[in-house]
Amino acid sequence: MAKSTTTLYINDNSIRLMVTRGKRITKLADVPLDTPLNDINTEDKEAELVAKIKLLFKSNKISARKVILGLSGLHCLTRPVTLPELPKAMLDEAITREARRVLPVPLEQLYISWQTVSASEGKIDAFMVATPRQIADTLIRILNKAGLKPYLMDIKPLALARLARETSAIIVDVQSREFDIIVMVNRIPQPIRTVPFPEESQSFPEKILIVKDELKRTIQFYNSNNPDNLIQPNAPLLVSGELADEPELYEHLAQELGYQVYPLTSPLKCLKQLDPSHHLVNVGLALKEFTREAGPLLPNFNTLPAPYLPQPISLNRIMVIPTAAVAVGLIVLLAMTIQDSAASIELAHTQLDSTTVLLQKKQAQKKDLVQSVAAAEQKLASTETTCTSFTNALNSFNANGEKLNGDLVATVDNQIDDFELNNIAHSGECLTINGWAESEQEVLEYARKLDTTGRFHEITISSLSRESSDNTTDTMTYSLNIRLRE
Repeated sequence: MAKSTTTLYINDNSIRLMVTRGKRITKLADVPLDTPLNDINTEDKEAELVAKIKLLFKSNKISARKVILGLSGLHCLTRPVTLPELPKAMLDEAITREARRVLPVPLEQLYISWQTVSASEGKIDAFMVATPRQIADTLIRILNKAGLKPYLMDIKPLALARLARETSAIIVDVQSREFDIIVMVNRIPQPIRTVPFPEESQSFPEKILIVKDELKRTIQFYNSNNPDNLIQPNAPLLVSGELADEPELYEHLAQELGYQVYPLTSPLKCLKQLDPSHHLVNVGLALKEFTREAGPLLPNFNTLPAPYLPQPISLNRIMVIPTAAVAVGLIVLLAMTIQDSAASIELAHTQLDSTTVLLQKKQAQKKDLVQSVAAAEQKLASTETTCTSFTNALNSFNANGEKLNGDLVATVDNQIDDFELNNIAHSGECLTINGWAESEQEVLEYARKLDTTGRFHEITISSLSRESSDNTTDTMTYSLNIRLRE
């Protein structure tokens, strides 16, 4: 069964939604925003946006909860940086220092994400994206309240650049309130500009004059800083947004600047009744999952802030608490036994001392006193034997616990995409796993992966059936029986 991907692009004036089934676009929707993201600063405004997002999903009958999130580049910063070759463990600190040096905003107000794009001749080229903490925190909090969980995030300029098929190109996207200019050279965006229009009421030809002047300045800035790698006059100029709807205007713009102009297009298939030309940012977000269909753009990393990245579930952590509790219980029991034995030994010594004193007075009681001492020593030996037994039992428990942890970790770490574990039962000699998957191929692949671990004696698919949910998505429910090695 083809995998579904849901992308959500939110800027200051709209929310745009796209759903793909495999590599085919199946749903497109959008809704306007009354309040820019930067002005959502009260619980009432957050509640309004939550309600609007819920209504958008409900009206389009979309039940997905995991989404790829896209943000406007208007409030974000990007920089390609070059560093000396460093050990991997030192790169994060070096990127942080470089960001503090080159970015005009204090790092305390930003989330920094980055990726190494190349390394040669003792140098490392990296690309960084800085996202405002206030906007990211607010937006992710709103999505969580709406029942959505972003697992990937990107900014609009990088999503659009992912659609370009050329290694070097100029991309211009014009919207009602802002426009983006991306100059991509050798697969890396160099200057990225997201500029708001001074007045929304301006006519479209007046906006194009602003775009043209800003485009000239951007290219001049790049050429002056890269004299050995200039943008050639015949470079492709890729247009999208409202500019793509005006062929005469963008062709005139290209002729005046001396570039070859082409509209930016989607590489994904689409239902005939849908037009993805105004959802190209969503298409670029979806291409984070479909890397073969994406263009040659090098930076392709998750800009979702570190505090919101999905955390893998570790069975070791789950098992630590019960294992520790049992161990503590055994230790407490052992300590109580030792304390009782110590008290008995102390009492025996006290009796022995008293008997010695009495022995001087009553030689006739010597035989009885010797027997008392022998009994006390026998009790001490019995206590030491008990202590050894508890120690052996604890060692055996730890060994069984490690094997149990290993079996459970193997079942979770080998989990694959579109495959869910709902229940794991461990009986000592076998494991029983129940859950659902997109198709029987995922169940077979998971069983093969478990078999290659070498931990299990025999893996049997005891049940496999297909079920249909309300949203018409078929899933396979399964049950696996796994015999453990002795």
